[in-house]
Amino acid sequence: MEDQVRKTVESYFRLVNEEKFDEFFALFDPDVEFKSPYSVQIRGLDNVKPFYLNVPKDYSEHVDTPEEILVSGNRAAAFIDFKGKTKDGITVDFKATDWFRVEDGKIKSLNIFLDSFSLTKLLRSHRKKK
Repeated sequence: MEDQVRKTVESYFRLVNEEKFDEFFALFDPDVEFKSPYSVQIRGLDNVKPFYLNVPKDYSEHVDTPEEILVSGNRAAAFIDFKGKTKDGITVDFKATDWFRVEDGKIKSLNIFLDSFSLTKLLRSHRKKK
């Protein structure tokens, strides 16, 4: 089971970085539970898709590098280094953590944690300089 969970999480990062969204969304359970700092809890893959489809619209460059993936049973935690550049040319670099629950090879729940306050502050400060 843990090998399948690790493979699913590794595929998640590879496919989102490559923007292969058809394959990427196939990793999710249709009734996935999703939480992130910028959205209220979302349920259902159709409701989650806009979050990911906006990444390449907001970031002309983006790479999520999992520095470490810890797996226990059907759960995984990934410590991530995000590096990117916004469509406005702002360089962004931050750490995040994703918590996954995987069932039958599909992501059943995902919680994304990052310092959204600092990220928002960075982006706003650059926009004010324009």
